[in-house]
Amino acid sequence: MSPSLPASTPMVSVITPAYNVGPWIGEAVDSVLRQTEGRLEYVVIDDGSTDDTADIVRARAAFDSRIRLISTANAGSGAARNLGIVETSAPFVAFLDGDDRWHPQFLRRQLQVMRTAGPRVGATFCHTRVMLENGRVVGPRWQPAGVCDMDRFLAENNPAHNGSSLLVRRSCFDEVGVFDTALTSAVDQEMWLRIATRSSTPLFWGLRRYLVDMRLMRTGSISSNRAARYAALDRLLTEYAPLMTRLPSGLAYVQPAVFAYRDGFDDIADRWAERALTAGPARLACTRWGQALLGWHGSGTTGRARLRATRNGVRAGVYRGAARAAALLP
Repeated sequence: MSPSLPASTPMVSVITPAYNVGPWIGEAVDSVLRQTEGRLEYVVIDDGSTDDTADIVRARAAFDSRIRLISTANAGSGAARNLGIVETSAPFVAFLDGDDRWHPQFLRRQLQVMRTAGPRVGATFCHTRVMLENGRVVGPRWQPAGVCDMDRFLAENNPAHNGSSLLVRRSCFDEVGVFDTALTSAVDQEMWLRIATRSSTPLFWGLRRYLVDMRLMRTGSISSNRAARYAALDRLLTEYAPLMTRLPSGLAYVQPAVFAYRDGFDDIADRWAERALTAGPARLACTRWGQALLGWHGSGTTGRARLRATRNGVRAGVYRGAARAAALLP
């Protein structure tokens, strides 16, 4: 990154794919406009919304020339992001989903890391907080910090967690291509794995700062379709887990198997658990996720049903309590 670039030259292309996010898109756009790193260009791709998403963006664009609204027929988030990549040109690219929001220091902090992390780092990611639909933050998500190669990326189940948390070199897309529009889920994860295995900058760097708020699953969100998620993840694990060299490939299956057990997808969870066990029960027993896998796998059908009911009840109670507290607090 050259310090001689004039202030008017964008360093970051910010791309927001937006489909029927009228209740939240204004908050997302405002979080971009409040960035302390102002050398940005911002394009919102309205992916065929049928609500007031485009009108809300258009109203803000009338007061800030950095915003550009592009409306297109609905083709999915991958196609919308690809269009945004084509329509922009800055050396770094960041994606913000239309129902998420950034901390004002999001771009500045990640650019600072990119300057010092080394030439083999293709992307940085920050830590994430989760929030309710009404925007009330309810807690952090644990994420690793420091360098992540492909082995760690798989063993720790996509440590970037969500597409709104990353800053990516444009050269990565030049080298490995754009998002796979044939996928119905795990579109982000597939792209990051492609960068980690096929680009000249294959490393990711985790920044230990909470700079993005991700909205919990809302009605109609892509991430709420668990069956499609697991089918896509199965394809990715089949393709990329055998490429692991530093760590046992079975570790790539540990967290996915636990999640599948939790959601009641026992068939695929059992298959993934068998792969995970090839890493060795003793090794699995040394980690929290490994212990969870051994517990779910060894509980049998009846035991899993009890575990699932208990967990779901506790989780629902926590969310209800958080929602009530959010309604009472200003």
